[in-house]
Amino acid sequence: MEIGTHRPRNVGWARAAALLYGDWGTSKAYVIGLAFVAAGFSSFPIILAVCVLTGLVGYNYIIVCKHFPDGGGVYSSAREQSRVLAVLGSLLLLADFIVTAAMSCWDAMSYFGVHAGYLKLATIGFILLIGFINYFGPKHSGS
Repeated sequence: MEIGTHRPRNVGWARAAALLYGDWGTSKAYVIGLAFVAAGFSSFPIILAVCVLTGLVGYNYIIVCKHFPDGGGVYSSAREQSRVLAVLGSLLLLADFIVTAAMSCWDAMSYFGVHAGYLKLATIGFILLIGFINYFGPKHSGS
């Protein structure tokens, strides 16, 4: 098996928009829905703040992609200031990915009605299943 890549990896605006929405857009949907369920129409300031914050994150994505076209994201942008800062940013992104995946799978298992005694095991199994599918399955899903 040969693992290789060439830079820059350009995906075009449509695929980049889908990747961006999959990253932060789905989280915004949870917050907006939960805020509205919890507080009704009085949640509008919270919803507006989340939308503004999401827009700011999207704008920062544009800036990073413009100034670092060879990829690397937060690592490339922070590396010019400090390698320690770059590694810290990368580790925080990795922690965010792990926590988000675990919480999403936990919520999914709860939603599907898995008994509380098996919730942890079902969540771990589901994460492993998704990893298996991604490793052996849709290798070219983004191309």
